[in-house]
Amino acid sequence: MRRYIFLSAFLMFAAIPVKAQDVYNFVLENATRIVNTPTSSFTQTRIAQFKRTVLVYMRRKAHEEHPDGVTHNFLNTQAYYLSEFVTLFFDELMKDKGRDEEARKKKILLFMDASVSNPLFEDSDEETTYAYINEPEELTPFSLNTDWQKAYYAVMSQLKK
Repeated sequence: MRRYIFLSAFLMFAAIPVKAQDVYNFVLENATRIVNTPTSSFTQTRIAQFKRTVLVYMRRKAHEEHPDGVTHNFLNTQAYYLSEFVTLFFDELMKDKGRDEEARKKKILLFMDASVSNPLFEDSDEETTYAYINEPEELTPFSLNTDWQKAYYAVMSQLKK
């Protein structure tokens, strides 16, 4: 359901002239609101914190690599697919809830591999980019340095098999 609400918001933004980073800002502001809301659940807060961390990292790296400016839709597209990727991840885990642990691990590794195999930047700082992967208690074990659009389509192609 959340995927469809977000998609509706995205399509609404696409239908009218807007600033280049509206989807990015929407996802960032929503994640920040969840993190700062005391009644947010532990899970909601952890997922939102991951999204915030990714979005801030992505904006910083994009401006470092392209000091003359980031392309018009770059941050919007990445923010959109970040949300889609994370939503798909949890949807797939919920589908596998009754399955054996090995099948769940295989599904988690599929998403992790898609994240790591599709870097967005040439960033050799693996301590930072793999911070969520290297922490065993993280709910979102993905690289910060991910091309979220490519990772999303990589997972989708594997899930269709």
